[in-house]
Amino acid sequence: MFMSEQDDTRMRLLKAATEVFAEHGYHAATTREICRRANANLAAIHYHFGDKAELYRAVFKLPFQEKSAAFDAAGQENLTLEESLTLFYHTLMAPINGDNLMTQQFMRMHAREEVDPSDVLGDVVAQAIKPNFEQLKKILCRELKLKNSDADIDRLAFCLVGMAKIFMQGTCVVDAFCPQLLQGEKAINTLLEKLVIYAKSVIAAEKAVRVKK
Repeated sequence: MFMSEQDDTRMRLLKAATEVFAEHGYHAATTREICRRANANLAAIHYHFGDKAELYRAVFKLPFQEKSAAFDAAGQENLTLEESLTLFYHTLMAPINGDNLMTQQFMRMHAREEVDPSDVLGDVVAQAIKPNFEQLKKILCRELKLKNSDADIDRLAFCLVGMAKIFMQGTCVVDAFCPQLLQGEKAINTLLEKLVIYAKSVIAAEKAVRVKK
């Protein structure tokens, strides 16, 4: 399927913006430099995104949008718990899941956002992962044979998300203490595999608690 000229321009702006925001942070990045690298007219950002802040938010949402479609299948009955969790963590960890230039840039953007908040991001990341969070709760209900979610399912879901979020939003800390955990595709794949193992153990513990009730 071929991209339209407008779609192509939009994607070039997103890629150029990822590069510039990663290098300079939100505040120091300029729309002029982004357009120059994207080989786009200065009015292109206004046309496609509205302003610099909305472009920044769109860049942060990009990796989640690309992976979310695959996770839509995670609630299917024919998938095992391990398969569903694998899809979930690959989706959740999309911004750092890969050994390419854009992956490195996304990681740098997250790190910059930690130490020098843009104050324009708001709840963009939370909203981007919300559909996946709701899907995760459905998977947990299926595994624990529940018709409806409850407070314990909510807590369990947040715990499973939390295990992964430190590696995304706490990259500065991880890099300072154990940099090898996020260096290269092999390290990321190992992390994803381990997260699935840990998650299965936590779910098994919740299942055991419910049996005793």
